[in-house]
Amino acid sequence: MRAITLDNRNIAFQEGDERLAMLTYLKRMSYQATIRLAGGDEYEIRPLDIWRSKFEILHNGKAEITFRRMWTGKTRIDVIRQGHRQSYIFQPKGFFDYRYVLMDHDKREVAVLRTKFLWKGFKYDFNLEISDSLKRREDWLILVVLQTYLSRYIMRQHRRGHSL
Repeated sequence: MRAITLDNRNIAFQEGDERLAMLTYLKRMSYQATIRLAGGDEYEIRPLDIWRSKFEILHNGKAEITFRRMWTGKTRIDVIRQGHRQSYIFQPKGFFDYRYVLMDHDKREVAVLRTKFLWKGFKYDFNLEISDSLKRREDWLILVVLQTYLSRYIMRQHRRGHSL
């Protein structure tokens, strides 16, 4: 799967020639964003505090996913469905092979994102490796889009010189 940066506000998620989802930021440097799936479902990403450490993802006005950035650089993601909670950890990893990893509660890597800088346009595209175990879950595509959102969040902090 690939995530292709179309412009400063839009990222398209594609498997081959099929577009699966679109991540659209409210403004160029905004933390608010919208996720539109190919099936028509729409999700809204909203920060909950002024420090931008707590976020929620709303679907039809109801929070279905929350995530919290921790001082260690990791992000805890909680998917809440009908009283059931599934937790994941997102974190940057590696030194020579730098990547952004999504892990399940057993610390197994279920998705790996690698960035690819394109000199033409001075932008990043993203290559995503997704495990079969994650693809069997209902919210797999939302989690992959969120992984891309969080990697851009970290990259923006590094450009500004902020620490994790």
